[in-house]
Amino acid sequence: MSTKYGHISDEECALFDELLATLKQEKGGVRFLEIGVSSGDTMRGVVTRCRELGCAIKASGVDFAKYKPTPCPLDDYAFYEGDSMDAWRNIKDTFNLLLVDGCHCVNHAMCDFLNYSPLVEEGGYVVFHDTSLGDGKTVQDTFPQDHSYAGKPPSVLGVREGLKKLGLLQGYREDWKFVNEIKTGNGLMGMVVLRKIMEL
Repeated sequence: MSTKYGHISDEECALFDELLATLKQEKGGVRFLEIGVSSGDTMRGVVTRCRELGCAIKASGVDFAKYKPTPCPLDDYAFYEGDSMDAWRNIKDTFNLLLVDGCHCVNHAMCDFLNYSPLVEEGGYVVFHDTSLGDGKTVQDTFPQDHSYAGKPPSVLGVREGLKKLGLLQGYREDWKFVNEIKTGNGLMGMVVLRKIMEL
């Protein structure tokens, strides 16, 4: 398990490295928005890697106040405090890399995509974390968490189900294209990457 970008696998780290290099080449820089900041380790990893690449980086995050990252390696880091169901209304910027790693219930996974994907420019990416099924399972594992709306923790990881309900895994949408998936055999890991093709 790597800690380069926080609590993600080595294979997931390699995919993040590839995305950042692609954005440097195609967009000239990275404008990163993270839903579910927690300790801020993913953001710090993105900033570190962008600096290694000589790539411009601007980063923002959405989470509850107790998860505001300190210290922060960027002077202009924008932190939007609160539940992701509400915080999107205060964001005026656009981004080319969106990481959805907040509450993992079906409703939040779907709403985070629906609320924040309009902030992603064409050619940008959205990455969902914790998308894998456990070995031999057809649904994701039970994992209580304290991020849910109205303070009622969900009991089941529903990220993958949310992606299916949105038609993102099956390729049903014209505006987003499936790029890659990392499966790890553990419901608390795994990653799905999609690219925005057009605005609807």
